[in-house]
Amino acid sequence: MLDPQALFAFEPQALEAVEAAFGTGAGEASAVAPTGPVLLHFFEGFMDAGEAGDQVVAHLLEDPERVLLARFDADRLVDYRARRPSMVFDRDHWASYEAPAIDLYLLHDSVGAPFLLISGPEPDVEWERFAKAVLLMVERLGVRLSVNFHGIPMGVPHTRPVGLTPHGSREDLLGLYPRWFEKVQVPASVAAMLEFRLAEAGHDVLGFAAHVPHYLARTPYPQAAVAVLEAVQAATGLVLPGIELRARLDEVRSDIDQQIEDGDGELRTAVAGLEQQYDAVAGAADRENLLAEPADLPSADELGRAFEEFLAEQSDGDA
Repeated sequence: MLDPQALFAFEPQALEAVEAAFGTGAGEASAVAPTGPVLLHFFEGFMDAGEAGDQVVAHLLEDPERVLLARFDADRLVDYRARRPSMVFDRDHWASYEAPAIDLYLLHDSVGAPFLLISGPEPDVEWERFAKAVLLMVERLGVRLSVNFHGIPMGVPHTRPVGLTPHGSREDLLGLYPRWFEKVQVPASVAAMLEFRLAEAGHDVLGFAAHVPHYLARTPYPQAAVAVLEAVQAATGLVLPGIELRARLDEVRSDIDQQIEDGDGELRTAVAGLEQQYDAVAGAADRENLLAEPADLPSADELGRAFEEFLAEQSDGDA
């Protein structure tokens, strides 16, 4: 493996900014941040039904005090022909080029508490080297908890609360969320592999998959983004901003209801059927594994196929 350290570079004064923000030297503890910073990470390009993760990251990056700490060598990690960057042609010349960027930022929550975020396109190549580079970064900065998130398409109705599937390195990190899955094989992602490698190295990791109604998987669904924000807040103690996302909840819900009302009866019947399934399963709240109950919900193999089909549709759309 090539040197993982060469895959990223800290910006000038980055480590000093971390020390000032967390009251600690990189990799050390202090009275201000006795257990180190929280690192959030999300990568575009893999499954993100309802744009749950993308909406969260876009919202967090609106922080006017954000500080760029490090940049990864996207030129080595991104397959440009698979996901072509955008350019703007203005009458008779090329006016701009949107280069892909995988960056580490220092951000602040609603009360000014600092945290870290890695975001950008999902690397196409050198996954192991990238994971090792992030591990070096985690250890260099003394990260106490790494958290990832995204949306997954599920056979659930939009008229019910957004469910979450938590996963991580320790049972006590996962909270009391219902367990929807036993064992399922799905296509790998950098976020999942990174969580796996960090846990192998003994670091605390946590992830959340927001359940997005499958018929809304390809449209922004702020309900899923808000569910992710609230779950991350509960797990980390951060007070993450979400006013703009929450302000859209009623509007989006009304738009969806209207579209279903204006649609054919088959769609309304399908949503009603999902409501009945959801309520039947939710009524078994005292049972550990909801998918183990006799409800007409997708099997693990069916979910795996659904994931693969969803990714294939995304790839076709990018072509």
